[in-house]
Amino acid sequence: MIKTIVNTSSSLKQKGVLSPQTKLFIKLINLNNSEIDKLIDEMLIENPCIEEEYSRNKNKDFGNHLEDQIAIDLEDKFQSLSKYLKEQLNLFNIEKTKQKIIHNLILLLDDVGFIKYQNHEIQNILLKEISVKISEVEIEEIILYCQEKFDPAGIFTRNIKECLKMQLKLKNSMDLNIKYKILDESFSELANKDNEKICKENNISKEFLKKFIKELSYLNPRPGEKFQAASDINYTSNYEASVHFDDSGQTIVQPNKPTKDFRISNYYKKLLKNKKTLSPEVYKFIKTRIDDANLIIKTIGEREEMYLKVIKLIVKIQDNFLKKGEKYLKPLKLNDIAAEIGVHESTISRITSNKYILTPSGIMNLKEFFSNKINNDDQKSTAAVREIINTIIIQENKKHPLSDQEIKEILAVKGINIARRTIAKYRNILKIPSSSMRRLKK
Repeated sequence: MIKTIVNTSSSLKQKGVLSPQTKLFIKLINLNNSEIDKLIDEMLIENPCIEEEYSRNKNKDFGNHLEDQIAIDLEDKFQSLSKYLKEQLNLFNIEKTKQKIIHNLILLLDDVGFIKYQNHEIQNILLKEISVKISEVEIEEIILYCQEKFDPAGIFTRNIKECLKMQLKLKNSMDLNIKYKILDESFSELANKDNEKICKENNISKEFLKKFIKELSYLNPRPGEKFQAASDINYTSNYEASVHFDDSGQTIVQPNKPTKDFRISNYYKKLLKNKKTLSPEVYKFIKTRIDDANLIIKTIGEREEMYLKVIKLIVKIQDNFLKKGEKYLKPLKLNDIAAEIGVHESTISRITSNKYILTPSGIMNLKEFFSNKINNDDQKSTAAVREIINTIIIQENKKHPLSDQEIKEILAVKGINIARRTIAKYRNILKIPSSSMRRLKK
């Protein structure tokens, strides 16, 4: 039933004949458990023929030691932007005054991670708050330091243009000068999709602009916003399943059903059986409400079945990733899961968007299990390659650190063939400095 609904929904939309159950199923696969609970709450108020049921002992096989960690995991996962940045600041080996200045800069960021204060205003704030007097040039140097060192990329910038330019720089994008020029001088044309004018004014080809626009689509113009959005969401029942390992090391997936359950009232069922004692209007009203309840009970069950099928497949594919860490993350795309399950890719996208599972390592977004593959013999994921690069650098001789070219050659021996500039990009993502900066001073 589910497969039929999902596979035919596109063609049915064109004809305008989606059945009520198909419409409801499409709606429900977009919702997380908290939103399903909210929907049930609304039904309990609106439909007198249903009542809340408290008998279901859900998740009885779930590892209680993991459930006890939910509050801690969520606090770590969805912490505020300022807390996230302060934790990074504590890891930097910098002198105390600079640390105090950066701490205050963090407090000046707006909700999306931008600094809206001018340097002379920051100068006055620092003097008042921590009795530090520095020049506007020194302030600008510290802001630039923060832009290059802190995650997420684009933080501590002044506006969207500067944010995008910094992200391009950090990812070692090619042709930065012309891309900066387009952002500075043709930003409104980009927003209005006036591609011909952009190409003419900047003397670039349509193909170049097309690739640049695609590159911009992967950047985040409001890097701190995700922290703000996370703080507004109720995550109490937001994980869809729990994953743990039994004594033999086998991976167990346990569905986490919505916290609320409901049933059709026995009182109204009996009323409906005594049709002769009811007026036609009352009978029709009760029957319609009971049919509505049966439909949503059935469709919620199908939604749970589809979610469990998808999550089990993802976990099966990424079993080593869960047990051993990021470098074991396999290349995986939404379409791979869709093809295996037999549904459209958009269905898998809906199921995995803003959905979470609880693992021994904490709460994880389902999107974390997906990664593009690198062009290499083992078809390792980008995340796995970054982890390998990190391991190579950790194990290097600190007196003679490896250059990006040398790392490229080591990876080639492992069957991983990527460009030197890609290695530099991954180093930046990992916040690892260049070989000259890593060299131990004698």
